[in-house]
Amino acid sequence: MASIDIPLPEALTKFMEVPKCIDLSLPKPNLPQLRLPTGGTIKGIADITKGIPSDCSMNASLMRQIAPIMASMECLLKLLKFVGVLIDTFKELSSGNVTAIPGGLAKIAEAGKEVLPCIGMAIGLTIPPFIKDLILLIVKMLKCALQALKSVIKVLDGLELEISTAAQNGNDLLVAQLECAKENAMNAADGALQAIDPIATVLQLAAPFFELVPGAPAIELPSLASDGSIDGLKTLVETLEEVVLVLEGIAEALPV
Repeated sequence: MASIDIPLPEALTKFMEVPKCIDLSLPKPNLPQLRLPTGGTIKGIADITKGIPSDCSMNASLMRQIAPIMASMECLLKLLKFVGVLIDTFKELSSGNVTAIPGGLAKIAEAGKEVLPCIGMAIGLTIPPFIKDLILLIVKMLKCALQALKSVIKVLDGLELEISTAAQNGNDLLVAQLECAKENAMNAADGALQAIDPIATVLQLAAPFFELVPGAPAIELPSLASDGSIDGLKTLVETLEEVVLVLEGIAEALPV
């Protein structure tokens, strides 16, 4: 029986085409940042517990950081306002304007009311427990990143074996699909590494508090840049595991 080729509509032909890797690739999110009035900068945090980060999730994390930062600056702004009132009052007095004394004292008293709650901040016995809790929090975050990286490495090891097998069998289509999956897995690893960057920033900001605790060492995370290879990721995991052990030792030595 003779066969008859029936041409399919173009739309159906395109629908049945095997998708290319570029069509399946996961976009790499941009790292948003916000400049603070103090001169510093905060960056978006990649939340690895919710999958591969996106631009929306990164910006949402930045928004969540703004409120506590502004709250922590409240006392500083009140203190600066109080100092400004003092400077203006002393300028009036130094100019010999005696009539400015009552008004100046009233302004100082009014500004002092706003600063008064901030002066009672305890910095003695409360610092070591804060540092201990902060280190333990960082340890938990690093363990989350380690778990994510180990999962990605496990996937990558399996993909490497499948890619090698498919290549030996001459299955170029399967190789292309597996290479695409490998690229997405590496993007997931990059997302996990991005989640570690804010931890280093927190440690830098906590340095003045560490100095208030006798015997507390300065803590700085080592460079955790990835070379884009599976072996490089495995080396990073080993480094992070050593860092976690060191941090746990430091936290254990601090008073409760």
